[in-house]
Order: sequence, then C-alpha cells, then structure tokens
Amino acid sequence: MSFSNEVRNELARVIPEKDCCCKAELLGLLKQGASLVYDGDVPTLLKVQAINAATARKIFRLMKESFGLQCTVDIRNRKNFFKFKVYEINTDLLKNDNLSILQELQLLKSNNNKWNLNTEFSGKTCCKRAYLRGIFLSRGFINRPEGEYHLEIVFNDGKLAAQVQKILSRFDIPIRSFIRKNNIVLYLKESEKISDFLRVVGANRALLNFENARILKSMRNTVNRQVNCETANLAKTIEASVRQIDLIKRAMKKEGWKSLSPQLKELALLRVNYPDYSLKELGELTDPKLSKPGVAYRMRKLEKLAEDILGE
Repeated sequence: MSFSNEVRNELARVIPEKDCCCKAELLGLLKQGASLVYDGDVPTLLKVQAINAATARKIFRLMKESFGLQCTVDIRNRKNFFKFKVYEINTDLLKNDNLSILQELQLLKSNNNKWNLNTEFSGKTCCKRAYLRGIFLSRGFINRPEGEYHLEIVFNDGKLAAQVQKILSRFDIPIRSFIRKNNIVLYLKESEKISDFLRVVGANRALLNFENARILKSMRNTVNRQVNCETANLAKTIEASVRQIDLIKRAMKKEGWKSLSPQLKELALLRVNYPDYSLKELGELTDPKLSKPGVAYRMRKLEKLAEDILGE
C-alpha cells in the first residue's frame, strides 16, 4: 500500500466530535468530487465520486449518520492504463428535504432561483482543520517520505484552490501552485511544512512515520556527507604526500641529505617513511612534537628548498 493511501485510510477513520466539524469535513469531501443533475433549474440528484474505498465509506457515513441523507452507492470499473474502481455516492435531493440540508452545509447556493455548488467556506479553526482533511481526502496525494518530499492537492476550480491556499496560510503553511492539464495543483516540497499539514489535518500516525523516515534520511545524509568529506580529505592528503615524496627523493638524489638541517631532515624522512600520514600525524612523530601548523611551516620550507635544488 502506498504512503498516500495509508494517510487517506487513517484520515477516513477520523470522525469529528463536533457537528460543525462534521459539516465542514463533509463539505470538503463534496466540494471536489460532487456534481449536480438538474431537472430544469432544480437539482434533483447529487453525485459524489471517490477512487478510494475508505473515502467513499466516510462520505456515505457522514451523509447518512450525521445528517440523515439517504444515499446509494454504485461501484464502477474504469480503465486508464490500468483498471481501477470508482465509487459513486448518489443522493436524491427532492427526498426528505435534502436540498435544504445541503444548503445548510454551505454546499449549495441559490442565485435567481438557479441552484449551484457553492465554493465559499467560513468556519472556526477546528472546522478549517476538518475542511482541509476533507479536501485532502478528496483529491490529495503525498509521496513516501523515503523518496522526494512532495504533497499536492489537485483542483479543477481556481476559486476553491485560492480559498484553500488562504486557509493554509493561516496555519503558517505557505503552499505554492502550478497548472497541470487545466487543473490547479497546490503543492508542498518542504518536509517541515508537510509535517505541519499532516498535524493540522489530524494524520497523527502518518506524521510519526513521516518524521521517523525524515530523521533516518537526515542521519544517512549526514553520514554520507561526513564520509565524502573524509574521503576528499584523504585523497588530498595522499595527493600532497605523493608530490612531496617525489620532490624530496629527486632533490636528495641530486644534492644529498647533508644539505638539510636536522629539523628538515627529520621531517623529510618521516614523510618518506609514512606516506599515508597527515601533517597532524607526522607532528606526533617529531621530537619534540609539533602542531599541524608547525609541520606545515616546515614542509613548505622543505618543498622550497627541494625546488631550489632541482631548479623548479
């Protein structure tokens, strides 16, 4: 199961305690996937589609148990590169005054006796959290945290996308947007902001899994950087050592060791005998011991002397 489906399944099991939050989440679930069937100017049927079984069950449960809306569910098979199921929840709007209930939910609005789906939303902070949960359940996606960090919500309505963007900004989650095939996509790439989003919508288990994966990924990256740094330093040490040994051997072959002072001769012999040692490690072998800057100073003098002898 993908991480995105794990998050949806967890959110689908979250049932708000307050009636206002139930309304807000149901509204978020219906905003994206709902459509109206009209008889003249009067809507007679509300259709809601969901591609996730857990999401479809939650829509059905909230509509039936929380608001008494009588629904039927149809399961359809669709083919789009691969076969998948679409769950369609239908509500008769002319039955049991369902039209007024959906108007109360802020889902429908009347404009000159013409009923349309309402894109506006207003509510308290708890309701906004529930509303965002419904929006994500409807058209949201989150990548597995072991890969690239990516969360997105796809919208087919610009006003609705702008509204959700504004709500998220109030939770200090700045979300960016782009257009994909005539749809507006809101997306997050920052791991911290994705964690904040999961916290806001109430995906607590997914949040823990996401944070665990993020910590392990961060630790691996830190270890890799340290290993790469140490490897680069070792390569530089070996390269410098090979150059210094070659310079010393050629100069001493031409001039002899007697031309060196006791301190430089000691360092030259140590360099030749311990080619893989760093300057700091060579300093530990000198008598008396030298610090790394002290060894570096003597090594520069030794190299300059060897170059003068060779005429380089």
